[in-house]
Amino acid sequence: MRLLPVILCLGVATAVQANPVRRPHIEAELIPESTAVAPGQALTVALRLKMEERWHTYWKNPGDSGLPTRIEWKLPPGFEAGPIQWPAPKRIDVGPLANYGYEGEVLLLTDIRTPPSLSGSVPLEAKAHWLVCEEICIPGDAQFSVVLPVGNAAPDPRWANRFRETRAALPREVERLRASATLAGNEWLIALPRTAAPALTRLTFFPEEDGWIRYSSRQRLSFEGGNWRLRLDAAPEARARQGELKGILVAEPELAGGVRAAAVALQFTVVPALPVPAPEQSGAALSLVTALAFAFAGGLLLNLMPCVFPVVSIKVLSFFERAGGDRASLRGHGLLFASGVLVCFWVVAGLLLALRAAGAALGWGYQLQSPVVVSALSALFFALALNLSGVFHFGDSMQRIAGSLRARSGYLDAFLSGLLATVIATPCTAPFMGAALGFALTQPVGDAMLTFTSLALGMAAPYVVLSFSPRLMEKLPRPGPWMETLKQLLAFPLYLTVVWLVWVLGRQTGLDGAIRLLAGLVLLGAALWAFGRFRHAAVYGARRAAFVSAALLFAGGLAIAWPQAPGGRNSASAEGHWQPWSRAALVQAQAAGKAVFVDFTAAWCVTCQVNKRLVLERESVLRHFTERGVVLMRADWTSQDPEITMALKELGRSGVPVYALYPPRAGAPLLLPELLTEARVIAAIDVVTATRTAASQ
Repeated sequence: MRLLPVILCLGVATAVQANPVRRPHIEAELIPESTAVAPGQALTVALRLKMEERWHTYWKNPGDSGLPTRIEWKLPPGFEAGPIQWPAPKRIDVGPLANYGYEGEVLLLTDIRTPPSLSGSVPLEAKAHWLVCEEICIPGDAQFSVVLPVGNAAPDPRWANRFRETRAALPREVERLRASATLAGNEWLIALPRTAAPALTRLTFFPEEDGWIRYSSRQRLSFEGGNWRLRLDAAPEARARQGELKGILVAEPELAGGVRAAAVALQFTVVPALPVPAPEQSGAALSLVTALAFAFAGGLLLNLMPCVFPVVSIKVLSFFERAGGDRASLRGHGLLFASGVLVCFWVVAGLLLALRAAGAALGWGYQLQSPVVVSALSALFFALALNLSGVFHFGDSMQRIAGSLRARSGYLDAFLSGLLATVIATPCTAPFMGAALGFALTQPVGDAMLTFTSLALGMAAPYVVLSFSPRLMEKLPRPGPWMETLKQLLAFPLYLTVVWLVWVLGRQTGLDGAIRLLAGLVLLGAALWAFGRFRHAAVYGARRAAFVSAALLFAGGLAIAWPQAPGGRNSASAEGHWQPWSRAALVQAQAAGKAVFVDFTAAWCVTCQVNKRLVLERESVLRHFTERGVVLMRADWTSQDPEITMALKELGRSGVPVYALYPPRAGAPLLLPELLTEARVIAAIDVVTATRTAASQ
């Protein structure tokens, strides 16, 4: 028996009355849609209930308390009334209870079948019963009588819009919704593929019958492994229920096809345990505010990622140089560095969104898939490192070119430093970034650019704060000879960055391409050395010969280093325990009852390589994969690969790393975070393989 709040029985009169009828806290009215009854055609009649503010009536399943509205019809012979067509309700929390019903005004439609032969006029009589509640509940009823002439059924213009709006709010059966339900212990999991709803901020399930869910439980929406997942508590008696889980799914903003409420009847499976929720929501499941917060946090943490640190360390060096200097100049440098970061993020994001609009399937870090870009960055960082090592210097009267990005006058260096830091940051991701980027690349341009802007502000924030904080600057050591040592020391991370880029190019174009790049870099180094060594020679002929030699060496280095074969090696080769990823191989392994772990990676993704070396290649982790029979696949995104790009998109991601653990046979994968730990990977393996074992018993 349902819990019922205090009900006041007021002895409401039930005499036949003209429309509308006033009762305590509610107004009721019986409204035919048409001004006449057409023989043989269905006539729709609405019971209009208009509640006072804060009062509500109930849906057909009222939830924890309440009673549904009922209509008793008294119709002429040959007429037959159908069931009430219930619009999607809303959840109304009253203390610890959750009710399903309507506030404000609602029209409950009923279709009445009419006989093929009629004449004169038709009387329609109905008695409606309801329960209207706020903190107390008041039962009410009223009897209505309407007489309609027989004739052409023209819509009543006074109510045409309200009937149209009400029909739009009725739940619909949606083809290809492909919803599924799983019960594990005291928890339900309702899953929808992403094709059913490109973007959702809220999804609520309303069961048609009592005994399936705990009404007051919080319904938790997440986007995991390319599927929307709605988790809610099961009613204690749910495991004993038979048949289908029937109800409606109400979506915000809407399901595919513009449907807001879908009627569902779900066959469900019972398993011992559900996969653990993903540690962070994927992009499309976020609200804009949450995505902006994630983007800011991700940008902040991006400064600590190994691919960015060698570059930002040069900016930190500039702060050392200016410690104790002019405060206004320092603030200007901080703001211009932030401007450089912002502009570069906007350019990269703009290109990405423009290509997306043109139908291209690209992701974060796509520019590093070009061997030309990788070669150019290698040359730039090599020149930077040589400059820091003191191999060459430019004149005092001109700005140092982008090689050092540290002009002695002007602010160009700060701006260019921001640009360069962002260029080298784009192949990296940090915690929170994956979800934010996934959100940005599935949203309209305005929201997407806002998210990228928040990411840029997060990355630039530490430098702006430092430049505006005299107390922090006072804690920095004063400029001195030690800075020359620090400057030369900072060259070595840049040399390592060049090594990494050469390795990336080798993965893209093969060993010959990497050797050509190395040879080109040697000639580039010789050109810069000749320029720095002889540009101040006392003899004009020597200076001229040095400039000509430098130019020839530079041109020769450029010609040799220029990549010959764009694109190349992808996930076509196996590596140790790992086999190349393909959709067919994934499906085949799952069909064979195997769990599958897919490492979506790229050679230019430093985070990917760190996770690979420190976690995925660790003997204890590999042994756990083997013991649990998990198939290991690697999807190498080093070069452009439309299949991998599409697979990432289906997972709600736009960049790497992405780690997906697929359960045996079928089902959505469990997504692991961008930064892996041994314990987290082993725990995920245990969850997915435990589900398999239990399900097979």
